[in-house]
Amino acid sequence: MLLPSRISEISVDYEWRYKTPYPPLGFLPCTEGALGNGDSFGLYWPIGLEAEEPLVVETWHDSWQIQPTYSSLPSFLGALKGAEDEYPEPPSLEEDGRSPRALFFEAKQKVQSGAVDDAVALLERALDVLPEYTEALCLLWAQYVRQGRIEEARVVAVKAIIAPPSFGQRAIKQLRWLQGQHDAPQLADDPIWQARADLKLSYGGAKVNGDYAIYRAAIQAYLSASRFVEACTLMQTYGELMHAETISFQEREGFVRLDYVAEQIAASGKLPNGPRA
Repeated sequence: MLLPSRISEISVDYEWRYKTPYPPLGFLPCTEGALGNGDSFGLYWPIGLEAEEPLVVETWHDSWQIQPTYSSLPSFLGALKGAEDEYPEPPSLEEDGRSPRALFFEAKQKVQSGAVDDAVALLERALDVLPEYTEALCLLWAQYVRQGRIEEARVVAVKAIIAPPSFGQRAIKQLRWLQGQHDAPQLADDPIWQARADLKLSYGGAKVNGDYAIYRAAIQAYLSASRFVEACTLMQTYGELMHAETISFQEREGFVRLDYVAEQIAASGKLPNGPRA
């Protein structure tokens, strides 16, 4: 993974080891900006973009969320300087025109004002920077549907389903909509599209959940088809969801955290500029 040119200006934890699926692969924490409550800022390389300089994101450990706040290390360093030892506030779109978070919130405002075309353009820009940004995918799906761009909406809905929960909401509306869709030639070979009728996207509180078997089969299908970005994305999603289940559920499913993370790292080595650790 490509290290940013100004990396010497932050205190990166080079001893960081992935022991659980959250924070996700591709995250490397730093001490700057930390509040001391367990949350931290860090570098993050989007899946498939490991040859580009990373974003700077923030972990919210209580909710297991990742906030894709800064598009680059220089943007983060500028915010730190302006904060003068206080917590750095998220940048506006004027301050960081490629911030996925800023683009997403500007898009939400455009949606509320009825400027759908503008919202779509902003969301597409956000996803160019962070393709696995779940919240942006979910919002973009809704706008594509409003525009009548159904083929594109189907593709984005599948992407939202496989995108990690650490980057936003589960794509339940998108799944329900997909389950009513038929004849999608561009998705004919996609394992999630093929299994959409059997997915539930409901997790926790059940002794058995068939979604996990579907995900495992889809991951293997993506790997077999050399679709390594999709495979690594869904592996991250699977790991985060399973990590949140009870120990007894994990044991029944044969999920061992360290072993699973090792599988993720091995799979990410198939990416053109992997592995992600």
